[in-house]
Amino acid sequence: MKILFLATLSLYAAALCGQATGNGVSSSTTRRMETYSWMARPDENEDLSVQKLFMDQKWMPGHVRFSSGRADMYVPLIFDDYNNMLYYRQGQVIMEFVDSVHQFSLRVPYLKDSATLLFRNHYPAIQANTKETFYEVLVDGKIQLLKCRAKTVQLFRENDLPEERRDELKKLYFIFLPDGSLHLAPLDIDRLKQELPAYAAQMEEIRKKHHIRLKNEEKLADLIVHLNNALQ
Repeated sequence: MKILFLATLSLYAAALCGQATGNGVSSSTTRRMETYSWMARPDENEDLSVQKLFMDQKWMPGHVRFSSGRADMYVPLIFDDYNNMLYYRQGQVIMEFVDSVHQFSLRVPYLKDSATLLFRNHYPAIQANTKETFYEVLVDGKIQLLKCRAKTVQLFRENDLPEERRDELKKLYFIFLPDGSLHLAPLDIDRLKQELPAYAAQMEEIRKKHHIRLKNEEKLADLIVHLNNALQ
């Protein structure tokens, strides 16, 4: 099984938060939201709709897959990952998906080339996150490493995080196992082994062999890549 390692894009992905974009193909299953030239409407009350919020954002080429099995769409997209909303664009009209989206990817500029960011939902509900919550897939394989920046992460009950620091919580990592369960993935090897006892021995062996310290996202991704390779 080929393991897709996307974690090297993490820092760049953070800069794209709320800016991933889309042109769309119209259909009877989409909801239209009319755009306006705000410079030509000086008497209009300030509007906080997506039309204004995304007016100056960059729309990224995207590939969308639906839960219903309908044909994929290849359209420019914007993903507001904080509010967990995906939009695409047709001409001067910003469109909202009505059909349930299961997965989408964004082609974004990266250094002198480009890279693909992958997002997926339909994972088990966990605390404030539902099956509709999109996660960025950092490692795709038998065991998946996911990242979530949705505002729901601020509602997570994390024993090691004091209540006064709740607003500092900007992202959380999760691990999706072959048995269909979803687990919080702390950046601490001992806590991670407690969360995933069935893989504790293998993770400890990998940690020692590859001298991995879970101090950041990249190291966590390294651990999960090696764990996937060990399970092949």
